[in-house]
Amino acid sequence: GCLIDLTSTVSTMFGVSTSLGLGVMSIAAGLEYIFKLEPSLTVYMWIIWIITFLATISVLTGLDKGIRRLSELNFAFSFLCLFFMFFALDAFFLTDLFIQGIGYHFNYILELTFNTQAFERAGFWDVDDGAEDQSGWFTSWTIFYWAWWIAWAPFVGIFIAQISRGRTIREFIMGNMMVPTLMTCIWLTIFGGIGLYNELASIQNGIECGPEGTPEDDWRSTFDGNDVIRLSCLNSTEKFLFAAISTLPLSKFISTLAMIGLITYFVTSSDSASHIIDILTAGGNVEPPKAQRVFWAVSEGAVASVLLAAGGGGGDRLAALQTASLVAALPFTVVLIFETYATYKTLCIHVGDIDVTKLTYWRYDIFECGMQFPDTLLALVCPPYYQTKTRLNVVRHKTGRMAQHEGSDEMRKFLENIGFDDDSSK
Repeated sequence: GCLIDLTSTVSTMFGVSTSLGLGVMSIAAGLEYIFKLEPSLTVYMWIIWIITFLATISVLTGLDKGIRRLSELNFAFSFLCLFFMFFALDAFFLTDLFIQGIGYHFNYILELTFNTQAFERAGFWDVDDGAEDQSGWFTSWTIFYWAWWIAWAPFVGIFIAQISRGRTIREFIMGNMMVPTLMTCIWLTIFGGIGLYNELASIQNGIECGPEGTPEDDWRSTFDGNDVIRLSCLNSTEKFLFAAISTLPLSKFISTLAMIGLITYFVTSSDSASHIIDILTAGGNVEPPKAQRVFWAVSEGAVASVLLAAGGGGGDRLAALQTASLVAALPFTVVLIFETYATYKTLCIHVGDIDVTKLTYWRYDIFECGMQFPDTLLALVCPPYYQTKTRLNVVRHKTGRMAQHEGSDEMRKFLENIGFDDDSSK
């Protein structure tokens, strides 16, 4: 109980802080494109604390007001930006890409699921591809994103369960798993497709990156009547989004819209995560004290600030954020395995495949055992004593439940089956 709440809290804190840190760098890149504001650690800190301030206000207003209204707002921003970008470049190309992408997904899903890059990580790679790219891909992408998603698992799971109250399991799976997956495929097809179009068209035009300090305009060209830019020439991935938007019509307006959307997305992520951490640390109270809400909202901003500040340079900042996700996700992975099994058992109980009166419950959790150190030490020195004590607790627990639910006859039958008479049960 307490251990699961603790790992869930830590995992959520670092998972959301990692997202906030990465989002801040993207927002700073947008400010550079729109307002020519050079990214720096000071700019990052300002953005983090503005988002934290807005998230704190949102979480104080509660789930049905601030969090819900803000989520609806950024949903509208997202769809407006999505539809514009779909028709602004080449809608037929993006439609073809979506259909082809589904085919690639089903074709390679098993291969990619079990691909651990065993040969590349052992040092066997094509010299022409470069050692760094071959050996570092699995760690910086596959492992990082796995850890990032695991770190988000407790927060997203509890939050979706709370807003899905009253729905069936079928409705939950369709509404919270199938539809978001479809929307993610559409989103990645449009934004990723535009990025690939720019990159491949630039290569087709023979655009080379050139030495460091080459003007960005040298990477721009025209392909099939569309302005394109070679994104791989940019010195950071945070600039890719706004560089691709800069090749489209109304680029300033859409860049501003995208930046506002990024801000509102991270505000809703922060306030939702704070809301869940509040519930976990308040013993399940869905309306925790407001002071506690403020504390956790501010804590998320503080953790993100520390991670970015500790990273130093751009690449080191990303490494610090990735390490935080890995550290947070590793312990919760073990918890997640047991929670999966617990969910299975719960469903079996609801359909009648498991009789709850025949389940054995452990009386102590790990923190209670730690607080009762003498008993724990005695259990290590003299195991039979603790085994007997535990058995008596189980008997007392079961006799109480049977007396309440099944009557005295069933209770006596249970005592006879386990070898206890009436006097021993007392």
